[in-house]
Amino acid sequence: MSPRHSVDAAVVHHSIRFAAALGTMRRPRIEATPMCPRFQAMVLPVVGVAALALGGLTGVAYGAGDVVAAEALHASAVRAEAPQTDATGADARHADTPQSDAVRADALHAHFGVLLERYVHGFGVDYPGWAGSETDLARLDDYVHSLTALDPKGWPSDDRKVYWINLYNAATLRLVLANYPVDSIKDIGGLFSSPWKRDVVTVAGSPLTLDAIENEILRPEFHDPRVHFALNCASIGCPPLLAGAYHAAQIGEQLDKSCRRTLNDDRWVRADTDGIRVTKIFDWYKGDFDEGGGSVRAFIDRYRRTPLPSGKIEFLSYDWSLNVTR
Repeated sequence: MSPRHSVDAAVVHHSIRFAAALGTMRRPRIEATPMCPRFQAMVLPVVGVAALALGGLTGVAYGAGDVVAAEALHASAVRAEAPQTDATGADARHADTPQSDAVRADALHAHFGVLLERYVHGFGVDYPGWAGSETDLARLDDYVHSLTALDPKGWPSDDRKVYWINLYNAATLRLVLANYPVDSIKDIGGLFSSPWKRDVVTVAGSPLTLDAIENEILRPEFHDPRVHFALNCASIGCPPLLAGAYHAAQIGEQLDKSCRRTLNDDRWVRADTDGIRVTKIFDWYKGDFDEGGGSVRAFIDRYRRTPLPSGKIEFLSYDWSLNVTR
């Protein structure tokens, strides 16, 4: 399916894949015409029931994550069907608006979250297991294609922030899985090219690299240093990947949780008799933490259970080894 396919069609297509793929059947990609939110609200519960019924017929056990994703899709359709009016008071439910696209994106993030729950364990990713599942490789690919079919311009700030964080992480995972096995993401591309400088997605007609998503969109647009603890570069030195997708309704809480998790672990912050050593991220992006957190020390102390002692802050070596589950 083209990256510019109908997003409404993609939502139904993904729901069908949950029933078909888990029932060991491979479904071809289906080109379909857009459907209105009212039809989505009717058809998605039926698809969910069909999936459960198929599991009973085939003996396939469905995980809780699959049910959660199906429920999220239905919820998004119900939200789209709820009365919404434009500035004139006219019904805007069936218009192709930034608000309706943000709702669709939230439903898509639920699918990504199921995959992350399945393959992210502790501080690592089960790349061998994911690479060995054609179904889940296809699900990740479909998520990226469906998400990039939406243009987040004009969305509420939190929806845009979530869009770019999830897209960055999904594109990184897809890049690694497409080249797996590798010892490091830096091995992808060879000596004279960087994995962060290659085009990985196209949004609104513009090819984008991982570097562009982080340094030309997320950092200058949102000025939120917490995003450095949400983006994962598939390396041990990176803050750990969340075992779930980010969502606009919980983004503040999720970002704070990611900061607390990282900054209270001695893999990224060490304060002992040898001195104070912190992740190199605070060296590379010092300006972000000065601007958004007051200073590197103030930002770290905001999330630490125990504030840093006085003394000079030095930086840990960065481990670029693949963050594979060990």
